[in-house]
Amino acid sequence: MCKLYGRFDLQQGDFNLNVDVQIPGIGITAIFGKSGSGKTTLLRCIAGLERARNGFLKVNNQCWQDKSFFLPTHKRPLGYVFQEASLFSHLSVQKNLEYGYRRTPSSLQQVSFDEVVELLGLAAFLRRYPKNLSGGERQRVAIARTLLTSPQLLLMDEPLAALDSYSKADILPYFDKLHKELSIPILYVSHAIEEVVRLADHLLIIEKGQIIADTFKRDDKDDYSISSMLDTIVRLP
Repeated sequence: MCKLYGRFDLQQGDFNLNVDVQIPGIGITAIFGKSGSGKTTLLRCIAGLERARNGFLKVNNQCWQDKSFFLPTHKRPLGYVFQEASLFSHLSVQKNLEYGYRRTPSSLQQVSFDEVVELLGLAAFLRRYPKNLSGGERQRVAIARTLLTSPQLLLMDEPLAALDSYSKADILPYFDKLHKELSIPILYVSHAIEEVVRLADHLLIIEKGQIIADTFKRDDKDDYSISSMLDTIVRLP
Protein backbone atom coordinates (compact mmCIF):
# COMPACT_ATOMS: atom_id res chain seq x y z
CA MET A 1 0.00 0.00 0.00
CA CYS A 2 1.22 3.48 -0.82
CA LYS A 3 2.46 5.40 2.20
CA LEU A 4 2.56 8.81 0.54
CA TYR A 5 0.53 10.30 -2.25
CA GLY A 6 1.14 13.85 -3.43
CA ARG A 7 0.09 16.14 -6.24
CA PHE A 8 1.74 19.53 -6.64
CA ASP A 9 1.52 22.41 -9.13
CA LEU A 10 3.91 25.19 -8.17
CA GLN A 11 4.97 28.15 -10.29
CA GLN A 12 8.27 29.89 -9.43
CA GLY A 13 9.12 32.52 -12.02
CA ASP A 14 9.69 30.68 -15.30
CA PHE A 15 9.86 27.30 -13.55
CA ASN A 16 6.80 25.09 -13.04
CA LEU A 17 6.71 21.98 -10.87
CA ASN A 18 3.80 19.78 -11.92
CA VAL A 19 4.00 16.30 -10.43
CA ASP A 20 1.88 13.43 -9.22
CA VAL A 21 3.85 11.09 -6.95
CA GLN A 22 3.30 7.89 -4.99
CA ILE A 23 5.92 6.75 -2.50
CA PRO A 24 5.95 3.25 -0.97
CA GLY A 25 5.80 2.88 2.79
CA ILE A 26 9.22 1.30 3.13
CA GLY A 27 12.69 1.62 1.66
CA ILE A 28 14.51 4.44 -0.09
CA THR A 29 12.92 6.41 -2.90
CA ALA A 30 15.56 8.33 -4.81
CA ILE A 31 14.57 11.53 -6.60
CA PHE A 32 17.08 11.97 -9.41
CA GLY A 33 17.55 14.77 -11.89
CA LYS A 34 19.93 17.40 -13.16
CA SER A 35 20.48 20.66 -11.29
CA GLY A 36 17.39 22.84 -11.58
CA SER A 37 15.07 19.97 -12.49
CA GLY A 38 12.86 20.41 -9.41
CA LYS A 39 14.20 17.78 -7.00
CA THR A 40 14.58 20.04 -3.98
CA THR A 41 11.40 21.95 -4.82
CA LEU A 42 9.45 18.67 -4.68
CA LEU A 43 11.01 17.84 -1.33
CA ARG A 44 10.14 21.31 -0.01
CA CYS A 45 6.52 20.86 -1.09
CA ILE A 46 6.34 17.59 0.83
CA ALA A 47 7.92 19.26 3.87
CA GLY A 48 5.47 22.15 3.70
CA LEU A 49 8.21 24.70 3.04
CA GLU A 50 6.51 25.54 -0.27
CA ARG A 51 2.75 25.72 -0.72
CA ALA A 52 1.67 24.58 -4.17
CA ARG A 53 -1.64 25.77 -5.53
CA ASN A 54 -4.25 23.02 -5.59
CA GLY A 55 -1.69 20.81 -3.84
CA PHE A 56 -2.65 17.55 -2.21
CA LEU A 57 -0.60 15.40 0.16
CA LYS A 58 -1.60 12.39 2.22
CA VAL A 59 0.84 10.44 4.42
CA ASN A 60 -0.19 7.35 6.37
CA ASN A 61 -3.81 8.08 5.47
CA GLN A 62 -3.48 11.49 7.15
CA CYS A 63 -4.12 14.56 5.03
CA TRP A 64 -1.29 17.09 5.19
CA GLN A 65 -2.59 19.32 2.41
CA ASP A 66 -5.64 19.76 0.19
CA LYS A 67 -7.56 22.69 -1.30
CA SER A 68 -8.80 23.90 2.09
CA PHE A 69 -6.19 22.57 4.54
CA PHE A 70 -2.45 22.98 4.97
CA LEU A 71 -0.58 21.34 7.85
CA PRO A 72 2.33 23.62 8.79
CA THR A 73 5.84 22.22 8.59
CA HIS A 74 6.42 22.14 12.36
CA LYS A 75 3.37 19.89 12.79
CA ARG A 76 4.37 17.39 10.10
CA PRO A 77 5.99 14.27 11.63
CA LEU A 78 8.97 14.28 9.31
CA GLY A 79 12.72 14.66 9.50
CA TYR A 80 14.77 16.74 7.06
CA VAL A 81 18.51 16.21 6.49
CA PHE A 82 20.26 18.92 4.46
CA GLN A 83 23.61 19.04 2.66
CA GLU A 84 25.21 20.72 5.68
CA ALA A 85 24.92 19.04 9.06
CA SER A 86 23.93 22.26 10.91
CA LEU A 87 24.81 20.94 14.35
CA PHE A 88 24.93 23.10 17.46
CA SER A 89 28.62 23.95 17.65
CA HIS A 90 28.51 24.73 21.39
CA LEU A 91 27.04 21.33 22.26
CA SER A 92 28.73 17.94 22.38
CA VAL A 93 27.55 15.15 20.10
CA GLN A 94 25.57 13.66 22.98
CA LYS A 95 23.85 16.97 23.72
CA ASN A 96 23.07 17.46 20.03
CA LEU A 97 21.43 14.03 19.96
CA GLU A 98 19.55 14.62 23.19
CA TYR A 99 18.12 17.79 21.70
CA GLY A 100 16.44 15.72 18.99
CA TYR A 101 15.37 12.97 21.36
CA ARG A 102 13.77 15.26 23.93
CA ARG A 103 11.66 17.01 21.31
CA THR A 104 9.51 13.89 21.02
CA PRO A 105 7.10 12.80 23.77
CA SER A 106 8.05 9.38 25.17
CA SER A 107 4.72 7.94 23.99
CA LEU A 108 5.67 8.74 20.37
CA GLN A 109 9.31 7.63 20.46
CA GLN A 110 9.86 4.79 17.99
CA VAL A 111 13.59 4.26 18.51
CA SER A 112 15.78 4.47 21.59
CA PHE A 113 18.79 6.72 22.06
CA ASP A 114 21.15 3.74 22.32
CA GLU A 115 19.72 2.08 19.19
CA VAL A 116 20.40 5.13 17.05
CA VAL A 117 23.88 5.64 18.51
CA GLU A 118 24.74 2.04 17.65
CA LEU A 119 23.09 2.17 14.23
CA LEU A 120 25.23 5.13 13.15
CA GLY A 121 28.40 4.15 15.02
CA LEU A 122 28.53 7.22 17.26
CA ALA A 123 29.47 5.77 20.66
CA ALA A 124 33.10 6.91 20.39
CA PHE A 125 32.09 10.47 19.49
CA LEU A 126 29.53 11.33 22.18
CA ARG A 127 31.88 13.58 24.17
CA ARG A 128 33.32 15.32 21.11
CA TYR A 129 32.19 18.64 19.66
CA PRO A 130 31.27 19.18 15.99
CA LYS A 131 34.52 21.05 15.25
CA ASN A 132 36.42 17.84 16.12
CA LEU A 133 34.49 15.67 13.67
CA SER A 134 35.03 14.98 9.99
CA GLY A 135 32.37 15.99 7.47
CA GLY A 136 31.04 12.45 7.27
CA GLU A 137 30.94 12.10 11.04
CA ARG A 138 29.02 15.37 11.40
CA GLN A 139 26.49 14.20 8.85
CA ARG A 140 26.04 10.92 10.73
CA VAL A 141 25.30 12.94 13.88
CA ALA A 142 22.80 15.09 11.96
CA ILE A 143 21.03 11.98 10.65
CA ALA A 144 20.98 10.44 14.14
CA ARG A 145 19.54 13.62 15.66
CA THR A 146 16.79 13.59 13.05
CA LEU A 147 16.00 9.91 13.62
CA LEU A 148 15.68 10.54 17.36
CA THR A 149 12.66 12.77 16.67
CA SER A 150 10.92 9.53 15.49
CA PRO A 151 9.73 10.88 12.12
CA GLN A 152 7.16 9.05 10.02
CA LEU A 153 9.01 10.19 6.90
CA LEU A 154 12.67 11.07 6.37
CA LEU A 155 13.65 13.60 3.70
CA MET A 156 17.29 13.84 2.61
CA ASP A 157 18.38 16.63 0.28
CA GLU A 158 21.72 15.63 -1.26
CA PRO A 159 23.15 14.69 2.15
CA LEU A 160 26.53 13.67 0.69
CA ALA A 161 26.98 16.54 -1.76
CA ALA A 162 29.23 18.56 0.57
CA LEU A 163 31.52 15.61 1.39
CA ASP A 164 34.78 14.58 -0.22
CA SER A 165 35.16 11.10 -1.71
CA TYR A 166 36.79 9.72 1.46
CA SER A 167 33.94 10.95 3.67
CA LYS A 168 31.34 9.61 1.24
CA ALA A 169 32.96 6.18 1.31
CA ASP A 170 32.95 6.33 5.10
CA ILE A 171 29.27 7.20 5.47
CA LEU A 172 27.66 5.08 2.72
CA PRO A 173 27.76 1.82 4.73
CA TYR A 174 25.66 3.57 7.39
CA PHE A 175 23.06 4.44 4.76
CA ASP A 176 22.98 0.74 3.90
CA LYS A 177 22.24 0.01 7.59
CA LEU A 178 19.46 2.59 7.69
CA HIS A 179 17.97 0.95 4.65
CA LYS A 180 18.07 -2.54 6.16
CA GLU A 181 17.16 -1.87 9.78
CA LEU A 182 14.61 0.97 9.76
CA SER A 183 11.03 0.89 8.52
CA ILE A 184 10.88 4.66 7.96
CA PRO A 185 10.39 5.55 4.28
CA ILE A 186 13.22 7.76 3.02
CA LEU A 187 13.09 10.27 0.15
CA TYR A 188 16.64 10.77 -1.05
CA VAL A 189 17.41 13.62 -3.46
CA SER A 190 20.60 13.26 -5.47
CA HIS A 191 22.16 13.89 -8.86
CA ALA A 192 24.95 11.36 -8.14
CA ILE A 193 24.38 8.21 -10.17
CA GLU A 194 26.50 5.94 -7.96
CA GLU A 195 24.54 6.92 -4.82
CA VAL A 196 21.18 6.33 -6.47
CA VAL A 197 22.17 2.95 -7.91
CA ARG A 198 23.57 1.78 -4.57
CA LEU A 199 20.79 2.98 -2.28
CA ALA A 200 17.47 3.23 -4.09
CA ASP A 201 14.64 0.71 -4.02
CA HIS A 202 12.35 3.05 -5.90
CA LEU A 203 13.39 5.74 -8.36
CA LEU A 204 11.68 8.92 -9.52
CA ILE A 205 13.39 10.81 -12.33
CA ILE A 206 12.45 14.45 -12.64
CA GLU A 207 13.16 16.75 -15.57
CA LYS A 208 11.98 20.33 -16.02
CA GLY A 209 9.54 20.01 -13.14
CA GLN A 210 7.90 16.78 -14.30
CA ILE A 211 8.31 13.12 -13.39
CA ILE A 212 9.55 11.40 -16.55
CA ALA A 213 10.18 7.96 -15.04
CA ASP A 214 8.96 6.02 -12.01
CA THR A 215 10.53 2.62 -11.50
CA PHE A 216 11.38 0.02 -8.86
CA LYS A 217 14.70 -1.74 -8.48
CA ARG A 218 14.04 -5.46 -8.24
CA ASP A 219 17.54 -6.62 -7.32
CA ASP A 220 21.23 -5.87 -7.91
CA LYS A 221 20.92 -7.19 -11.45
CA ASP A 222 19.09 -3.95 -12.29
CA ASP A 223 22.10 -1.81 -11.32
CA TYR A 224 23.62 -1.68 -14.80
CA SER A 225 20.38 -0.83 -16.62
CA ILE A 226 19.49 1.86 -14.07
CA SER A 227 22.99 3.33 -14.21
CA SER A 228 22.86 3.42 -18.03
CA MET A 229 19.45 5.09 -17.98
CA LEU A 230 20.59 7.77 -15.54
CA ASP A 231 23.78 8.39 -17.48
CA THR A 232 21.73 8.93 -20.63
CA ILE A 233 19.52 11.46 -18.84
CA VAL A 234 22.53 13.38 -17.51
CA ARG A 235 23.92 13.66 -21.03
CA LEU A 236 20.73 15.11 -22.46
CA PRO A 237 20.94 18.84 -23.35
